[in-house]
Amino acid sequence: MSPQPLTTAADAGVAEAGAADDPQPAAGTVVRLRPVVFATPTGTGVHVRGWSSSFTVSGGTGVWKVWQLLARQLAGGLSPQSLARPVRRPEVDRAVRLLLEQLREHDMLVEVPSGWGDRDDPGLPPADLARWLESVAADPAAAWDRLRSTTVTVAGTGPVAAAATRTLTGTGLTVDPSGGTGADTVVRAGDAAVAARCLAETGYVTPVAAPDEVTAHSAAIATRLTRDTDGPAVDGDPVAPALAALVGAAAAHRIVCAVAGLPDPAEEAATLPGGEPAAPGPHYPAALVARLDPVRATYHPWLPAARAPLPGGPADIDAVGLRLAALGDPVLGPVPAALPGDLPQLPAMLALAGPALGVAATADAARIDATLRYVEAHLGLDGSRPGDDPATPALTPTPTPTLSAARSVTAAAVGVDARHATGVALRRLVHAVGHRLDTVEVAEAEWATAPAARRWWKALTRRFGVPARVVAHRLPAGAVHAEIVTDDGPLAWAVEADAADAVALAALAATGVAQARAAGVAVPTGPVSLTGAAPTWLPGDPQLAPWTDDTWYWPAGVIDHEERLQQALRAALTTGGATLTGRPAVPDPADTGPADLDPDPVAHALAVTGFVTQGFQWTTDAASRGA
Repeated sequence: MSPQPLTTAADAGVAEAGAADDPQPAAGTVVRLRPVVFATPTGTGVHVRGWSSSFTVSGGTGVWKVWQLLARQLAGGLSPQSLARPVRRPEVDRAVRLLLEQLREHDMLVEVPSGWGDRDDPGLPPADLARWLESVAADPAAAWDRLRSTTVTVAGTGPVAAAATRTLTGTGLTVDPSGGTGADTVVRAGDAAVAARCLAETGYVTPVAAPDEVTAHSAAIATRLTRDTDGPAVDGDPVAPALAALVGAAAAHRIVCAVAGLPDPAEEAATLPGGEPAAPGPHYPAALVARLDPVRATYHPWLPAARAPLPGGPADIDAVGLRLAALGDPVLGPVPAALPGDLPQLPAMLALAGPALGVAATADAARIDATLRYVEAHLGLDGSRPGDDPATPALTPTPTPTLSAARSVTAAAVGVDARHATGVALRRLVHAVGHRLDTVEVAEAEWATAPAARRWWKALTRRFGVPARVVAHRLPAGAVHAEIVTDDGPLAWAVEADAADAVALAALAATGVAQARAAGVAVPTGPVSLTGAAPTWLPGDPQLAPWTDDTWYWPAGVIDHEERLQQALRAALTTGGATLTGRPAVPDPADTGPADLDPDPVAHALAVTGFVTQGFQWTTDAASRGA
C-alpha cells in the first residue's frame, strides 16, 4: 500500500504547515517515536527500522520530507488528539496516516507522560532509564511504577555483587546489599530471583526463578560447565574484572526486566528482525553464559528450570529439531549434541550423539535417530549406558525385549511423541515374538521393483559388498516383518505396513552400519532397525521441483500408514488369547524441583521437551500358544 505521489516541495510545505498548527501539550499523555527507531530515504520514499522490525513506504520524494517533519514532531511528543486531526492537504494526510499506521503496526510508537525524560521530577525516572523504558516497554510509566516501588536485594560479596549493585543503583532502584557467604550472588526482587557466579574464565546467570530454587540451579550449572575441566573455581580465585562486570550487570538486567514486566533478555535474544521468533515452537528457560578471550555472552537452554512440556508445533522434522537442539545444547544440554562430524554422508546420512550412531535418509532424521538411541541406552532401555565407555563409539543395537519365565515379553522405546514411541515399541515386540505368530512368507516380487527398496538393497549388496539376503513375512493382521540376514546372522530388520517400505528401511539400517564400519566406527554386532514412525522432511510446495515424485522424498509418506499399522500390530500381538499392556517406560519427572536436579537430568529433560517413553508388556498363555 502506498500514498499518492508526493513529489513537490509545496506538498512538504503544506504538511509542515499543517503539523505546525498542532499545539504541544503541557500535561497528560503524549505519543512518541521510540528512541530506537531510525529512517533512511529511498528513491521513492522512506525505509524505517526499529529494534526488531522494519518497513518501507513508497510514494515519491515528498514522503521523505513528510517523514522528517513527522519524526521531529513525534520525538518531542504529540497528543493523541493531535495525531487524530487530519492534515490540510488530502494527499499529505494519506502519507501521514500510512506512516502512523505502519509505526503502530511495528510497535514503534509509545505513549508516555508529558515531560517523560525531559525534566527533573521525583515521580519520573532518570533520563537514561526513561529512554531505555521508552525503547522497550509497552507501557513505560507502568514499568517505572513497578520498579520504583520494589526493593531489590543483592546477597553476595565480591566483584559480581558490586557490579549488580552498581547497575541497579544506576537505574534509580532501591537496593539492599545484604552480603552473603556463598559463591553465588543472588539478586532478588519479591518472588523473582537470579543467581550469578564467576568461575575461572566463565560466568553465568541463572534463569529467573523462585528465590529458594536459584542456588540449586547455580550449583548444577557450575557442575555442567566444568564437566570437561578440572573442576569449578574455588572461593578466593581471582575473577577478571570484565567478566564480573558483565555477569553482575546481566543479573541486574534480568531482574529489572522481571520486575518491570518486560520480556526476559533471553526471549529478546531469540527474536529475529521483524519481531518474529528465531524459530517456531517452545522457548525454554535459558541461562546466560559469559566467557573471556574474547569477551562474549550467549543464552543456552537450561532444562532443569522447566517444569512441564511446553506447547510447541507438531512433531514434524523442523519442530523436533528445535527440541533436539535444547536437549543436546553443546554448553548446558544433558545429552551430547548429535553431529555428522567427519563421517561420510553418502549413501546414508550418519550422525553421532556421543557413542551412539544414528542412520537415516536425511541429515535431520539421522540426528534424531542418534539422539534417541543415546537416551535409550542412558535410561537402560537397551540394558547399557553409552557413557560407560566413551572410547567405544557405537550404533546402539536395537534394544532386545526381555522374555520371562511367565511367557511375557517387555519392550520400550523413546519417541518424539506418543505415536512415535508407541510405534517403535510395538515393532520391537513383534520382532521379539514374531516366531510365535502365524506368518506367511512374502515373495521377492512384492518389493524388488520398489524404488526405495531397490536403492538401499543395491547400496548394501553392491556398493558395500555385503552378501546379504532378505527374509520377509506377513503378520496375521497384514503388516510385514523384513529382516536382512547373512550367514553370520541378522544385520537389520523393520516392520511396516507393506513389504517395500519394510525392506527399504531394513536395508537402509544395514547400509548405515556398513558405511559406518567402513569409516572406522566400531559398531557392535547385532541387528539394528529403523521405522517409518519417525518424522521426515517433505517439501511444503509439491511444485518446488516439478520433475520429482514421492520416491525422491522417501521415507516421507511412510508415516501416513502409521495409525493403520499400529492397529494391525496390536491385533497381531493379541491373537490367541495374548494380552498387551502399555505403560510409560520411565516415571514422568516433569514436575520435579531443583532438589531433584542430580538424579537423572536426562529423564527430566526428555519430559519437558516433549519426548515420550512408552513400554509394553506382552503376555501369553503358554498352553494356548504351544510354547
